[in-house]
Amino acid sequence: MKLLDRVALTILILAGLHIALAGLLDFNVIEMIFGTNPNLGAQITYGVIGVSALWCLKYFTYTPEGGSRLKGR
Repeated sequence: MKLLDRVALTILILAGLHIALAGLLDFNVIEMIFGTNPNLGAQITYGVIGVSALWCLKYFTYTPEGGSRLKGR
């Protein structure tokens, strides 16, 4: 699971940088790669980003000490 966690976090970091570029510089990397028309490649990319975000929601239950607040409940 550590590999999946790292992949999900990496995807979210890249997605955050993509959103920063799109918002600040009006430069959309996904459109540059897949074209301006909505197509399957862009939909899959945004779908993977969404699934990664859902996967990383579990980190809200972690404490600074490294354990989960929900452990033992």
